[in-house]
Amino acid sequence: MAGIVTMLKTSPVHIGDQVDESTVYFHRHFWTFPPCLEAFRHCKSIVSIDGTHLYGKYEGTLLLAIAQDGNSNILPIAFTIVEGENAESWSFFLSNLRSHVTPQEGILVISNWHNGIKAELEAPENAWLPPRAFRVYCIRHVAANFSLSFKGKDARRMLVNAAYAKTKAEFYYWFDIM
Repeated sequence: MAGIVTMLKTSPVHIGDQVDESTVYFHRHFWTFPPCLEAFRHCKSIVSIDGTHLYGKYEGTLLLAIAQDGNSNILPIAFTIVEGENAESWSFFLSNLRSHVTPQEGILVISNWHNGIKAELEAPENAWLPPRAFRVYCIRHVAANFSLSFKGKDARRMLVNAAYAKTKAEFYYWFDIM
């Protein structure tokens, strides 16, 4: 497909103490598609990032970024296959995401607490700091951690309701009940 953005990173093969420069192996791969880039221009300036482990013959981790349109439909906008969730793989993904998909100001990034994400988003040289970008935590992860300390489904439900409140009054209603 014309216009696909793809960034492949390979590593040399090590045989004992020797490095075979003539042979490389797959290390990481970032890609996005032109229809995703075009559609993202019409979405909310909100990007959710997360990873999922791959199982079977080809192990690793799929990192991805999604956006939402005005009707709350989900749009996948960028993908990366990496060896696992670590600071270097998140750096590879987020730097390519910023360069190729989200160069605009004021992007809101929703993520979990992974230290690799935190390090990349807080590094001044990476253009993910305010006012270029803002960060919030995923309510699903917040609620899961909340449930570890505060047992019961009602407390978690009230926290989620407060987080999704569309007005201050609605937020304080649920917060006060909690």
